[in-house]
Amino acid sequence: MEGEVTIATSISRAAEARDRLLSNRIEAARECVACYKDTDMYAAMAYCNIGFMQAIMTFDRENIAQSLVDIDAAMQVINSHRHKDNMVSYLMSYVKNRDFSTFAELEVHAELLYAETLLVRAILTFAEDQDSLVSFVKGAFKIKTAHSLYKEMYTCLSDRATAIPADNILHKNEIIGGINMGWGAFILGLSLLPPKILRLLEFCGLQGDKMLGHNLVVEAEKMDVLRSFVAAAGLLNYQTIVLQFIKREEYDSNVVDTILSKYLARYPGSVTFGFYDGRREVISGELEKALEKYELCEQSPIDWIQVYHLCYWEKMWCHAMLLQWDQAAHFANRLYKESKWSRTLFGYQYVAFKFMSDSESADLEDIAKLVPKYQLKIGGKHLHIEKFAIRKARSFLRNDKFLCLPGLELLYIWRFIPLMSKESQQKLVKMIEACLEDIANIVPYHTQHPLDDWFLCNLLLAVLTAELGDHEHALSLLRTALQSEDNIQVDHFYIPYAHFELGVLYARKGENIQARAHLRYAKEFSNKVKSYSLENRLLFRIHSTLSEVPEH
Repeated sequence: MEGEVTIATSISRAAEARDRLLSNRIEAARECVACYKDTDMYAAMAYCNIGFMQAIMTFDRENIAQSLVDIDAAMQVINSHRHKDNMVSYLMSYVKNRDFSTFAELEVHAELLYAETLLVRAILTFAEDQDSLVSFVKGAFKIKTAHSLYKEMYTCLSDRATAIPADNILHKNEIIGGINMGWGAFILGLSLLPPKILRLLEFCGLQGDKMLGHNLVVEAEKMDVLRSFVAAAGLLNYQTIVLQFIKREEYDSNVVDTILSKYLARYPGSVTFGFYDGRREVISGELEKALEKYELCEQSPIDWIQVYHLCYWEKMWCHAMLLQWDQAAHFANRLYKESKWSRTLFGYQYVAFKFMSDSESADLEDIAKLVPKYQLKIGGKHLHIEKFAIRKARSFLRNDKFLCLPGLELLYIWRFIPLMSKESQQKLVKMIEACLEDIANIVPYHTQHPLDDWFLCNLLLAVLTAELGDHEHALSLLRTALQSEDNIQVDHFYIPYAHFELGVLYARKGENIQARAHLRYAKEFSNKVKSYSLENRLLFRIHSTLSEVPEH
């Protein structure tokens, strides 16, 4: 019974850290497991997870380095409790899955914790050596290993419910909940990837299943075990953030309302769940209410001010959707000055939103010049959104501090236009129509490529017109714009985005052959121009849309 007491105590300590963390007492959460982290594997995991959160929130190299040390120390503690195979069992594991019924209970917990730690280590590996592809390869290998462990445990659980040993049903639920959450999140995330990437991953043994993955994470959340809050946050993230970019129609308000009702009652004032409460209002188009929720989050005392940066990001977009450009620029500027996440993106967003406002600002040129200076690499790769921001900032400088509707363009690429009120959408229509008049009448025009701006205006006008219910006019605008696609000189990414929007409109009309033709054209556009801005985010949307459009 000694092992049972050890596991019970271990889980209890981690649960105490969780409760403090979700009550905004982050350093207190770290302290409650700090003195046990060298011997207690759940305490070690909790301690390294808090350090991992700090590294991601601050994106500070010292915090990243310290977090890696803590993760490696946790892996040593966890490894010491893992099942030790003899040579025959080790060789047989390459042929068939291990039989977890032969494991001691502590060893199964260790296996699950090891898979979780590998994932955390993999994510941080991408940020560890930002300039090298080696970090990408190392991180990918750790993800593959974690995937194999989760798959093996889930297969064992599916084949034989009694295969997971545990003398205590509560401890068994901890194991089952952890496996469901980890494997479910894995296959749900993989299912969202474009087919080209997914086929490559499947060749490497990774697989995706959206429905099963989502259901498993839901089950893990409902089990009310240690990891349920992670499943809850994952579901809220998927519902209120991921689906906004991929397929907003699948948003399930019942899932979001149920989770938030439970956790806001359990952790009143929690910034974590308060943030998602704000996101719920954003998705519902209640932007003023969302701003109030984010204000409440900022009033809650918390150990890391970087948590407030999430609220600044959301408030920036809320003000932009309300066409309050100065306020949007204010929060973009705060992020630019205070956050290390992406000063390149924040700097450009400040320039774009400030340009849209009526107020004058003397610092736009200086900030635009600095935008390329802060470009990041993750796993040796530049971020696509930062490359877009740099190109637009350079265009701003090259064209005598002019851009065509940059704030509206940002609202479009981040998919916020559908969340705006009809009144705001109609104001944007008038703004675009005025811009089209300028393109037609101002000689010489502000830039050397007026056709690119004309194409952008028609693309944005079509999206807004469709949102306002006039699908036929939206189709006409896109078809007219695409007649000139071969004459686009700089912003070639407008072309596949226009074909995508055209495909979506045809799908709504039930003209599936036309819809699939335009979606495939957008999908294969990189074969024509090699690469273009914001390609990856469009491919995610194409993949999601094509999967819903019948062949005939």
